[in-house]
Amino acid sequence: MEALLILHEVALLEPLLYATGLIGTATADERAEAREARGVALSTLRSPEAVRAMAPEWRALEARASATATAFQSCDLHLVWARHFCDARTELRLVTLRKNGRLVLVWPLAVRQTALGGVASWAGDPIGQYGDVVVEAGPDRDRWIEAAFREIGAWGDVSFLHLCGVRADSAVARWAGRRGRKIGVTQEAPALDHSPFENAEAFAQAGWPQAKRNAKRIRKFESMGGMQFETLEPGDKAQALVAAAFGFKRAWLDRQGHFGRAFIDTRLEACLAELAGDAGLRSGLVVSHLAVGGETAAIEIGFRHGGIHYAFMGAFAPDFAKHSPGFVVTELTIRSCVEAPDVGEYDPLPPADDYKLAWSNRRVKVRDYGFVLGWSGYAAHLYAAHLRPALKTLYERLPLKLRQGLRFSSK
Repeated sequence: MEALLILHEVALLEPLLYATGLIGTATADERAEAREARGVALSTLRSPEAVRAMAPEWRALEARASATATAFQSCDLHLVWARHFCDARTELRLVTLRKNGRLVLVWPLAVRQTALGGVASWAGDPIGQYGDVVVEAGPDRDRWIEAAFREIGAWGDVSFLHLCGVRADSAVARWAGRRGRKIGVTQEAPALDHSPFENAEAFAQAGWPQAKRNAKRIRKFESMGGMQFETLEPGDKAQALVAAAFGFKRAWLDRQGHFGRAFIDTRLEACLAELAGDAGLRSGLVVSHLAVGGETAAIEIGFRHGGIHYAFMGAFAPDFAKHSPGFVVTELTIRSCVEAPDVGEYDPLPPADDYKLAWSNRRVKVRDYGFVLGWSGYAAHLYAAHLRPALKTLYERLPLKLRQGLRFSSK
């Protein structure tokens, strides 16, 4: 056993030992004994009916855990996502953990059967930009996450667990940093904490450089027939604006030759359209709309949850492109957040591009992690950690015409 512990400290051998079952797993009887002793009950929900049945409890836990879990872990978002993205090869699975009968953890995962074996990742992709477990705070949190991880390891049909977008302040971050292997470089998520500003006027007077440039753009828009700005909760108009935003986004991607895997996938538009059209859902979706002379100039699709506005997607009409309406809709959305009593932060999401940093006053580190759970997981890890980033870099270096040709051939 001592020899195994020594080998466990060797980074390259840890996944090997886990994959062969020498560490990280326990027998079914041992797991059951440990759960009973701690009053812990673990289960895996696989059927859509079982997931829907526990939705009320999930929503209640989501409200209690709002300080860590983001908008991308919301119950309603996952239920709608599953209707559009789950198929014969992709399944939504929930690991749930109860303490003395009380639901204290939900871990939503998408399980895909690929050419490289079974791969589990955060459910909600490509909408979910941050990944986390929904778990109550407390001294047992990391222990609960570890127990849920062992449940995943016992499935038998998943050889690689890929956790992307793990924020340094997330519930799962400390555990993932200790248990997983880092994939890729550390990114930063810029954010604007606007709690120091009493109202939108105080925010505007803070001397933001981008605000000075936007003032000129706003004057130009006023001279073009007037400017109107609004934020919309789900409903018919919000749904129509989501469709318009995707039309603008795809046209821009075509012109730039960017691949935009998520945005050429019609399931993403259909999923967001459903979220935007149903006022009964609690996904937090909100649409910002900038019109000039009565015509749509720019749109931002965002989510609000736990006092944070997450700016998921921005798009602008080609006819207004030379006037940079996207910068204006961002500022006006931030002003609306400052005025909203239940919003204290605007998060433009990674990466930390210059135009996002222009409206930020703090940053949070974001990492991806991988966990090899079986022999075929090595190939999946190699693809995620090395091959996929290399292919992306190669594509971005191709000439514009060739990138555009590849985009059209993939449709």
